[in-house]
Amino acid sequence: MSMKKNKNCPMRLHWPIEDVVAFAKRYALTHGLLCLVPDNLDQATMVPFSLFPSPYSYSHFKFIWSIQTAYNRLYNRLSLDDEVLERSLSSVIPIDDFIGRLWRIHRTVPRRQPIQLDLYRNDYMRDTKTDKMRQIEFNTISSAFAGLTGTVADIHKAVLRYALDNCHVRELKINEENTSSKSSIDLILPNNALKKSAEAMVKAFELYNNPRACILFLIVPNERNVCDQNALIDAVEKLQLNIRFYSKTFEQLSDELEYDEKTFNIYLKPSHDEVAIVYFRAGYIPDHYTDEKCWLVREYIEQSRAIKCPTARSQLAGFKIVQEYLTREGIVEKYIEDKDLAGKIRSTFASMFTFDDEQTRNQHIETLRRNLHDYVLKPNREGGGNNKYDDEILPILQNSNGNELSNYIAMEKIHPPVCSTCLIKPNGKHLLHVECINEIGIYGTMVTNVETNEEYINEVTGYLVRTKTTDTNEGGVATGYSVLDCLNFNENTSELAKIFSQKA
Repeated sequence: MSMKKNKNCPMRLHWPIEDVVAFAKRYALTHGLLCLVPDNLDQATMVPFSLFPSPYSYSHFKFIWSIQTAYNRLYNRLSLDDEVLERSLSSVIPIDDFIGRLWRIHRTVPRRQPIQLDLYRNDYMRDTKTDKMRQIEFNTISSAFAGLTGTVADIHKAVLRYALDNCHVRELKINEENTSSKSSIDLILPNNALKKSAEAMVKAFELYNNPRACILFLIVPNERNVCDQNALIDAVEKLQLNIRFYSKTFEQLSDELEYDEKTFNIYLKPSHDEVAIVYFRAGYIPDHYTDEKCWLVREYIEQSRAIKCPTARSQLAGFKIVQEYLTREGIVEKYIEDKDLAGKIRSTFASMFTFDDEQTRNQHIETLRRNLHDYVLKPNREGGGNNKYDDEILPILQNSNGNELSNYIAMEKIHPPVCSTCLIKPNGKHLLHVECINEIGIYGTMVTNVETNEEYINEVTGYLVRTKTTDTNEGGVATGYSVLDCLNFNENTSELAKIFSQKA
């Protein structure tokens, strides 16, 4: 293959697509884009990814990047406002046992740690009807894939250099002028989500002020996403070599967690290591709490001096019904004083409504019944696979009473732009040249002192791109609905898809 790159010549595919796919898979496997096999945790397989970066609007991406620190502050301050939290959650606390238990822990357990660590991810889709970015959800717990998303950009750069003649790959920095040529692929800025997440964790650890303490990752049993999680551990250790890490499940901690009622510290048996930070990669759905011992573990952690990521109140702030409450008049402005910035945040809100108000419930049910294909019904659950679309909504309206409907919010359906790409999946289940849509996640980090209102860190740190076929409604990678991707800001938006669909 010629290594000469001529910007004046058009790009062309140098190898058959089968060879390019094989190269991409080898690169992914050897550079750690991996998760464990479901039925054999001693073996790993690659995480699904796209073969080449998807086209995207540079201006729309810059916009959501520019408002992330304000979004961080919004959710941080909201999580500290008991009055607003209670009003937004009041309809579901009595009928949703999971939310109710988290709320009771928050309200009855004393807070003994002023330092708060938050690792957020704000998910969007671009809406072609309005030409605006619309928020899908704001993740306050277990914001996954910061450890793997940067690897996808590396895969794409390697694939493009291997597969294409006359291809110049450029890493475009935020706010840099986009001067594309026909023979260039302008990738987004280097992805610092992993490094910046590690920096926030190290800062929180230092503020805990015990260098001999440890960091605890609370994980699900038979955890598959260990490569993503261990990437964060590795990144922290590069910054602070002597921190000890442990990964434990709720079930393990029911036997191994020790709570000191005098000092309010928590320790791990048998080493008696003091825990400085508890990072939750579990605990976001009811199934993670298999018995009362697991809930007791959560209570001990919450009332301890350990720094929680997230706290119970931060987790509560991430529920869908709170997302809807933020759309109401004056709520955003209570926390974001800059009117222009508050307006920019509001511009990302899709139209939403709930069913908790008796005066408007019947009206909203009728609106949804007449417009089934214009809305998505979302429950207050994380983890993917829970939303209801189109004809799935009607049985819920017919069979649910008012209380059950209060568990849902209705969100106006977003119509994102369609692109053509190749999805590389394990076991050869690749989808070549299929029409897809993209969901963009923007990572943010915060380290604050809730007693003094000091912000030690408030940063926008990186991005996540998840791509799925147009006939797929859900968006999770771990649940198998989508693949990891990267973005191409070249103005010739469909050029790569055309090139990869041609024969070498």
